[in-house]
Amino acid sequence: MLRRQFIQSGLVLGATLPSLVACMGKDGSSSPRDTVRANTTPAREVDPKLAPNAFPYGVASGDPEADKVILWTAIKPRNDSVDAVPLRLEYVLSPNRLKNEADWAALFTPNATRQLGEFLALKARDFTVKIDLGNVALYEDVRFAVGQVSALPAAQFIYYRFVAGSQVSRIGRAKTQPALSTPKANLSAQFAVASCSNLPEGFFSVYDMISQVDGLDFVLHLGDYLYEYGEDEYGDGSALVRNGVDRVPEPATEMVTAKDYMLRHAQYKRDPELQRLHAQFPMICVWDDHEFTNDTYRDGAENHTEGEEGTWAERSANSLRAYFNWMPLREQFSRLSTGLRPDPREVIYRRIRVAGLMDLIMLDTRYIGRDKQAATPGVDPDRFNPNRSLLGQAQREWLQLQLLLAKNEGAVWTFLGQQVMFGQLNLVELPQIQALGQKLLGNIAAVNMDQWDGYVAERDRIRQFVKTIGLENLVVLTGDIHTSWAIELYENPLLLLGGALEKPFGVELVTPSVTSPGFPDGVAEVVSAAIPAANPHIRYNELKTKGFVLVNLNADRMLAQWRYAANIKDPAQIGVENVAMRKTFEVLAGTNKLIAVTESALPLPG
Repeated sequence: MLRRQFIQSGLVLGATLPSLVACMGKDGSSSPRDTVRANTTPAREVDPKLAPNAFPYGVASGDPEADKVILWTAIKPRNDSVDAVPLRLEYVLSPNRLKNEADWAALFTPNATRQLGEFLALKARDFTVKIDLGNVALYEDVRFAVGQVSALPAAQFIYYRFVAGSQVSRIGRAKTQPALSTPKANLSAQFAVASCSNLPEGFFSVYDMISQVDGLDFVLHLGDYLYEYGEDEYGDGSALVRNGVDRVPEPATEMVTAKDYMLRHAQYKRDPELQRLHAQFPMICVWDDHEFTNDTYRDGAENHTEGEEGTWAERSANSLRAYFNWMPLREQFSRLSTGLRPDPREVIYRRIRVAGLMDLIMLDTRYIGRDKQAATPGVDPDRFNPNRSLLGQAQREWLQLQLLLAKNEGAVWTFLGQQVMFGQLNLVELPQIQALGQKLLGNIAAVNMDQWDGYVAERDRIRQFVKTIGLENLVVLTGDIHTSWAIELYENPLLLLGGALEKPFGVELVTPSVTSPGFPDGVAEVVSAAIPAANPHIRYNELKTKGFVLVNLNADRMLAQWRYAANIKDPAQIGVENVAMRKTFEVLAGTNKLIAVTESALPLPG
């Protein structure tokens, strides 16, 4: 959402080959059999197609499962006349986590290195390549020039790199999930949660902090991975310079066309801290509004002017195309043969299992089924309209099925990874906030109509379903609002003010932003202190500092720790944490209660 100093007024998925070359299948889509070259191209034929640095965008992995993982890279061609570049994958399987990247290259011995290819990086796909390594069913009819696809072993590290001609990419490290049969008593998981990374607002110090936590299994990115604005519309990139390179957005104007979205994604992928993060850990991601444009919904957006900025159908298609090209997520359908655009049926909601320990259900509360936000913050009765939806019927029914599967298949913890705040937020009864005056409050309102508070009936349906099936240990993970929150989820949290003893049906962890602005100094402190008076279910809030949430869990308890960057404007302080600001909560299995704990008692690294 735009300038969120606080609150703005305003089926398990399968996969098809998300790489490379288009040939007609029976349904008119690209066919996996024809996406791979059966012959090896000599380096002398490939090198003339390559820029001097052919891998400026690094590598990435994503959507790890127990037997497969997505591996990604992108090629820079020598010039615009190049239509395709052949490349191959090299990888090593290992049970060992090597902390230092400098030690990874030694793993690639002749006996240990496996090869797979060739693949084609096509201009029609922005020269990006995605390989679903380990997905045997996907590649069963494919003949490779070198190597073959077999299921990956569970709980193993995959060290990988790409080779094009005589050039080699940096090395990445991925990890598969544990086997479903692993006893729950032996299971643990650790991951970071991040969102809202606006390039011209600051350096990605938070990403570097995450990369320093070497024990992570994966990273969740809950959206606003990039922003659509032009230079000085939402941050001054010219004021941030490191080694002679500024952070002015590319293009310098708002992204609207297919080329605009491609250029912006490519620029973000060149960022050193983001590149390191992708190389270190698999990422599980969803979009929010700024991957499209501010306050997106299914049929439009606040920051889209129909006609002047083209049609919404074309603009959103440009965004979707770039996102699926440049992000390491598994796709459900084959690409359309015309222009290799994503299939119109493509969605990002999906379920990833971490053995019997946790189910991670990733949602799209932003685009696929969202009705337009209600018009008037806090007072518009349309926010109670049962016919309005945040998820859409298809996704809601899918979510209910996944929740039921999580319950019946015995997951200890069920996480919902999604975009906007789920818990209620009551600012109506806080005169301290209203006394600040509208000039300081900016876009603060009693109810944020972009969040679940603006879609009350939808939230009620999900809450009631969770209660009806008796689902325990629900954790909602949220980004979007550039601030930190720890919330216990109740049907009516105001009853707590009267001493009512109601068990919460879940908890919510809201991650702060990587760079995007929260409250200004002074205002943040006043608002933060006032919130608990009318919001007894909100156990913690911090409204201005950039950071991430570190989650550590086993079958008995979950730990959530908020960590904050010391500075995002000074390149000399990239990766430096303000350790004194750490805030940690424990949730014991079966309680849904947030308990503040001291760091000295915690098994958290770093």
